[in-house]
Amino acid sequence: MALAVLILIPVFFVNTFKKPQIIYKEPYIKLYLSKEQKTIELLLEDYIIGTVAAEMPASFENEALKAQAVCARTYSFHKLLENKKYPGGANLSDDINSCQAYITQEEFYQRHPGYKNLYKKVKAAVGETRGEIMIYDDEPIDALYHSTCGGQTESAFSLWGKDIPYLRSEKCRYCKQSRHYESVQVLSVQEFVNSLGINSSRQPQVQISENTPSGRIKKVRINDRELTGEKLRHILGLPSTWCEFKINAGQVEIESRGYGHGLGLCQYGANGMALEGKTYHQILKHYYHNIEFSRLKY
Repeated sequence: MALAVLILIPVFFVNTFKKPQIIYKEPYIKLYLSKEQKTIELLLEDYIIGTVAAEMPASFENEALKAQAVCARTYSFHKLLENKKYPGGANLSDDINSCQAYITQEEFYQRHPGYKNLYKKVKAAVGETRGEIMIYDDEPIDALYHSTCGGQTESAFSLWGKDIPYLRSEKCRYCKQSRHYESVQVLSVQEFVNSLGINSSRQPQVQISENTPSGRIKKVRINDRELTGEKLRHILGLPSTWCEFKINAGQVEIESRGYGHGLGLCQYGANGMALEGKTYHQILKHYYHNIEFSRLKY
């Protein structure tokens, strides 16, 4: 039965947007658990609960959790429509490098002993947005999100060279409560050059050759090696590509802004907006341009 429902998902989408009166049962999804290397089957809304619980602090405001729920659900349906296959024939994965994080109720209780009320809070936020997704041009958007933008989100054009109308840079004054808003990493010069695989016989010289309009590094040259900002971030384990370098006295000091790729929803910004009384619709429309909302009928 679950497989039959999954096959109907693309049709379900079209019919939901064009003929809202058509109703299917809530779909099941097959989720690949990367650590256990196994595939489980569960209802979509149960999956969304586990994703919100894994991706956003459950202590956040209810409207922020609801915004995250809509993001996670939209992102899931966008992935399902892509029909990408994960190991074990799964439709989705808990690997954050290719999909979204996921945590079971039991795992949540283990990580947060004595805070069962927080899981109930997440469950309620998902229930209050049941079936709701974001669309652009009658299709589910690629609802990317990140922890902390540091003051301004990134655009898809700056990061990928592809203009996506709903993923454009936006000012954000709401995420200053994040510990990642501004941070500093300190490496020895030797650690720095070893990590990058550059000549250690001379002092490293960092030259940022191109920034995105938001201020993030697009291209950088370190001695004779040129890297993209994302590659540099990956190699050094930096919180973001929005950073500056200071080299002195045998050490490299890296001052960073934000945490994550900077595209779409800023999670700490969402909480900041919620604290100011904004609704989850207002939050989502701030970070995703020209979107509409649609509620799937199941």
